[in-house]
Amino acid sequence: MQRLKVNQCYLCGKPLRDDREAENDDHVPPEQLLARSLRRPENKIRLTTLRVHKSCNQSYSFDEEYFTQVLIPFARGSVGGNAIFQKAVEDYRAGKRHSLIHRILRQGKSCVGGVLLPSGKLWLDLEYGRFDRVVAKIIRGLHFLETQEFLILPDDINVRLTLPGRAPPDDFERFMTYCASDSKGQHQGIFAYRNAVADGHHYWAFLIWDLIIITAFFKVGQSPLPETVSE
Repeated sequence: MQRLKVNQCYLCGKPLRDDREAENDDHVPPEQLLARSLRRPENKIRLTTLRVHKSCNQSYSFDEEYFTQVLIPFARGSVGGNAIFQKAVEDYRAGKRHSLIHRILRQGKSCVGGVLLPSGKLWLDLEYGRFDRVVAKIIRGLHFLETQEFLILPDDINVRLTLPGRAPPDDFERFMTYCASDSKGQHQGIFAYRNAVADGHHYWAFLIWDLIIITAFFKVGQSPLPETVSE
C-alpha cells in the first residue's frame, strides 16, 4: 500500500491536523473495486491512499457501495471483473447486502415508456445522483494525486456509463484519438484512466475491470480555493 503524506483533505479542501481520531486513509480509486483475492504481492497491485477527514470519507461510504454493486452484474469477462463478481456471489450467499442488491435488481427494466426492449436487454434506471457523486470523488482524488491541488467541481458534471458490448459516446472516440497521454493508474486491469484539461475544460475517462467505460466532462470556473496549510 502506498500512503501519500498530505496536509489537505482532497474531499473538502480544508486543512488536516494529524488527528488520528478525526482522520483516516481513503483509497483512490475505491478499494471496493479490487477483489481481495487479487491483493497479493505477486499481483503487484498497489493501493494508493490519501489522508482525509474521517467524516468526509464516511459520507461517501454508502454511495461507493452502491456504485460498485451496480457495476458488478456487468463485470464478468476479465480477470479483475471475474474476481469481483465471484466475491459478490460469495457475499450474497453469506447474507451480505441483500437489501441493496435487490434494490439494484429492481432498477433494471425490460419495458421503458411503454416500449418493450429486445430480449436480453435491460434499461438500468440508475440513481444518478449517487453514481455521479462517486465519479466526482474519484476525479477529485486522481486530480489531487497528480497536482496536490483541491479541485472545485461544478454541479453539472456530464457523466456517462458505457457497459460491455455498447459503443462509447463519439466524444470518447475523439478523445482517445487525440489524447497524448498513455493509460494511467497503478491498478491496470482493475482501474485505468486518462484525462485532459484545456482552458478549464476537463475530460476524464475511466476503464473499470477492462470492461466498463465511464466518461466525465465539465468546466471548472475561477472559484477561490479553501485555505491550506503550508508544510
